[in-house]
Amino acid sequence: MPEPTREQVEQLTRAFGRFTRRFKVAEAVAAADNALNALDAQTLMFIAEHPGCGMGDVARYLSVAMTTMSSAVDRLVKRDLVERRRPEDNRRAVALSANDRGRQVVDEQIEGYRQACRTMLRALETSEQDELIRLTEKIADNET
Repeated sequence: MPEPTREQVEQLTRAFGRFTRRFKVAEAVAAADNALNALDAQTLMFIAEHPGCGMGDVARYLSVAMTTMSSAVDRLVKRDLVERRRPEDNRRAVALSANDRGRQVVDEQIEGYRQACRTMLRALETSEQDELIRLTEKIADNET
């Protein structure tokens, strides 16, 4: 693979800045309706997608300290979006799940993302849409 030029890196940096702002706005709109900060919104999304997960699972996924995760989960529980329970087979563990209200908030957030994607894709021809999706998936799947 060829090494990107400095100009290409700068151009892509600016483009991704504009690109990601759309998602940040979509996330902020969904979160604002529920007074969630970015960490709480991402925590809620992970918990909703992984019912019964532990706090350590979420902390590792989001790359945050356990104390930070504990505070985020406390806020979500207080807002009645997440429930904690102790599994019968391990009373020291805590399993996290989004309740109905929490799942509704996540659904609103996902719809915001979808709307941002629709807006971006509408600016492209069909073949360009397919190419953008292909290239984005290639980048997202690259683990290096």
